[in-house]
Amino acid sequence: MKRVPAGNERRAGKSPGLMKAGLVVVVLAVSGCVPESAGASAAAQEFRRAAAAGDTSAACSMLSPKAHEKAAASGTCQEQLASLHLPTTGAQLRTARYGRNAMVEFDDDTIFLTASGAGWLVTGAGCLPRGELPYDCDVGG
Repeated sequence: MKRVPAGNERRAGKSPGLMKAGLVVVVLAVSGCVPESAGASAAAQEFRRAAAAGDTSAACSMLSPKAHEKAAASGTCQEQLASLHLPTTGAQLRTARYGRNAMVEFDDDTIFLTASGAGWLVTGAGCLPRGELPYDCDVGG
């Protein structure tokens, strides 16, 4: 009987080549389901442009359902966004993506987003860091 050196044995039905190919397929499928982080950056900038122009209807349409609901808790979403005077002039510093979520930092604000079937939706805007505590957001959060 031929002995196989330790570490070279093959488990029944599990070819290393097939396992690697399967992993590649899974990674490609998952990565294709989430929009690119450049899209998050563009969505955050579009939200800021709408807010700066006073187009609160457009800005509200870019909110996630939960953020929209919070913004409309005491009045309409449009009224609430108009009353907030969100930061809109700071330079973009960086974009970080965490799976289906992203954070776009500006020098005067941070915007949080989540991936949806239609692209990126804003989950938090007008957000400022509070050290070890969660960010304090004017919208959503």
